[in-house]
Amino acid sequence: MKKNLYINEGEIKRDGNVLKIRDKKIPISMIDNVFLFEKVKISISARNLLLKNKRNIVFFNKKYEFVGILLPEFLRSDFSNRLWQYENRDNLDCAKYIVSKKIKEIENYIDKNLDFMKLKLKQAKSLNEILGVEGQASRLMFDDFKKKLRKKGITEFEKRAYNPPPDKINGVLGFLYTLYYSYVFSEIIASGFDPYIGFLHQKRGKHAVFASDVMEEARVKLTFLCLEILDEVYPDMFEGRYLTLEGRKKVLKRFDEFLFEYDNLILKGFKERKC
Repeated sequence: MKKNLYINEGEIKRDGNVLKIRDKKIPISMIDNVFLFEKVKISISARNLLLKNKRNIVFFNKKYEFVGILLPEFLRSDFSNRLWQYENRDNLDCAKYIVSKKIKEIENYIDKNLDFMKLKLKQAKSLNEILGVEGQASRLMFDDFKKKLRKKGITEFEKRAYNPPPDKINGVLGFLYTLYYSYVFSEIIASGFDPYIGFLHQKRGKHAVFASDVMEEARVKLTFLCLEILDEVYPDMFEGRYLTLEGRKKVLKRFDEFLFEYDNLILKGFKERKC
């Protein structure tokens, strides 16, 4: 079974159809995506082996920020999904579909009935109104997240913030979100969609807005996964606001388990034209 490979340090070399990392040898057949952090070096031959075998290589800097991704191919020749995406980019039902999945997932975690929010979403007649409902849902989620943190005795988190994260909790949240954003970016391309044409989020700079659309439900799951991870890493496995190497390894292990268990229903819904 193929697994994602997360490399935090060292150098990656090639030996035939095997990647060499220090004293470890990993056959290409066992590797899915490869995630590399700032101090990792990769030889050209190792890079070419991965790309030739259709493996994605994702790069992060020391602050866990997504730097870029090397893809074996950019877009498939079958453009039917992209054409549908372009033609429906102003379809409010698609934006509502994304937010409805997020609201339902929030309900599961906070154990509250959010029918009033679903009704507001159904009645929304503009993208701004839909974004207003999404914002309300997010605030409700983070209010509950904050309460659960307080029960653990963690008081430094006030609100979701980034660039740079103001505290350790936002640092872990940002790391998890960035990992999944980079992962789903390649999944979107592999599915024949354009990561830069969104329904809920709007294009800004180099941001892949469709990746943000697709990860809205996953964002809820990752937010509450953060609570479990903090039991393992907080507060000892931090240097300032950022995780130590050992702390990062623990987060990556839990993230990989999450990927194994989670099937992105929003992306699946777009493939099946649910909106």
